[in-house]
Amino acid sequence: MSIPVTNLSIIVKAVESRPAEAALPSSLDDAILHQIARDLRLIELSCTVDDSIEPPLAGPMYLILHMMQSQSEKLKGKAKFQLAEDSLQHWLQRYMFYIEREIVSRAIKMPCQFDSDDLMNEIEQGILTTM
Repeated sequence: MSIPVTNLSIIVKAVESRPAEAALPSSLDDAILHQIARDLRLIELSCTVDDSIEPPLAGPMYLILHMMQSQSEKLKGKAKFQLAEDSLQHWLQRYMFYIEREIVSRAIKMPCQFDSDDLMNEIEQGILTTM
């Protein structure tokens, strides 16, 4: 399977000015979903196996930050927050988990709304407890 290079402008158009839920794996179209999955895997490999890999960070980071900013604004009335590098690594791993689950759900044609709810709950708890 050939996956095209991630195009950040397409991702931005898909989620900007929309609520956090627009960046959930279940809301992404197949092309973006597979691009983000590939990018997240390259990020993981660059951190664990081969530090010479220069992974494309922009797409996954944009989607995660969009969800966190939107939820921060919703929960705290302001979109301002700070995210330490170790916290960003945590959210990249959590997002990868849910991206991979969404790919499998689509492959077997059995969507799971609980995954979206769980990810949003994790983000909300992260915002309320650490930011």
